[in-house]
Amino acid sequence: MRDFVGAESQIEHKASGHWPTSVQELSEGERLVLWAFRRWVSGHEHLPMLAREFDRQFRQVEARPALIALDAALIGLTRHARRTIVYHQPCCACLGADEVCIISIVAALQNDATAAARAMAQWLMRGEGVDGFTAALEDFADCLTGSGHDLPYRTRPNNAARGTTKLSRPVAMRLH
Repeated sequence: MRDFVGAESQIEHKASGHWPTSVQELSEGERLVLWAFRRWVSGHEHLPMLAREFDRQFRQVEARPALIALDAALIGLTRHARRTIVYHQPCCACLGADEVCIISIVAALQNDATAAARAMAQWLMRGEGVDGFTAALEDFADCLTGSGHDLPYRTRPNNAARGTTKLSRPVAMRLH
């Protein structure tokens, strides 16, 4: 995937006050999560490619557990989603709100911000699915960490008062 996504972006890898609006603004680890999510939701024909890429991106002992954890999380998401989850095609440069949410949940779990991860998961899912979803994504986040894929934990933008920050949302909510 490193060859696929290009050079790592210049985003600071600690808390960042910057919310990404396009794939080019993502770190390498965030791109891996996004790429894997998009491949998984794009259909079963993409799963062999996903497994091969995980073999390349993860340490040998973590590739299969990472794939299993991602699969469990996304099966849970499909079963308990509050609404239709919007995503873009695998190679699209656009970045949707649901995609940013999933990346942010993984980053929060990597940074022991479990309450934040659960709150974001509740935006995507009905209550009965949140525990299984976050547990599976925590396993996925652990595999990412063990293989050197640390995601920046993005919090509210610096100097923003609580409740005044508006996140950008795509104008059109559709697959393209």
